[in-house]
Amino acid sequence: MFLCFFVLSSCYESLDFNQVDDYVSKPVFTSAFTYFTLVPAQFFDSNGTQKNSISDITNFYGFQNTYVKDNLVKLDFSAEIKNEFDREVTIQVDFLNNSDIVVYSFTPIIVEAGDLNLIFLEEIEVASHPAILNTTKVNILTTIENTGTQMDPNDISELVFKSSVTLFIESGI
Repeated sequence: MFLCFFVLSSCYESLDFNQVDDYVSKPVFTSAFTYFTLVPAQFFDSNGTQKNSISDITNFYGFQNTYVKDNLVKLDFSAEIKNEFDREVTIQVDFLNNSDIVVYSFTPIIVEAGDLNLIFLEEIEVASHPAILNTTKVNILTTIENTGTQMDPNDISELVFKSSVTLFIESGI
């Protein structure tokens, strides 16, 4: 009887279910983006002639999800680069649409010769760059400095590039 009295006469406040309308979910997703390792031999063609750049285009499916496309507010692109080469390397990352037109170009990443621990971060606000949501491909162009002397194709030094992307989403209920 005492328990019934306590339950029936306890204090309560009026519940305001309209507070749910003001709730904003803010999930953050981080994923590996791209990774590659280059050695000097990869900068030579089949005739033994050195080329100063290598480019690779890959598909990107990150913005094909409607939830992400409709609610993405910010994107962080980060990279860790190790350059064992005896020359400076420039890495250019471009987001492309279906027609291979650049919708966003990241700041060129310049890695000094022998820099074994370069950290790069670029933040993109989607409101300032809405075309980024049309990205379907990524082009990465790696260019080595032309010092006037040819690299040794048998050199075992490496250029290692690791990157990730962090998506900041905001969605209401």
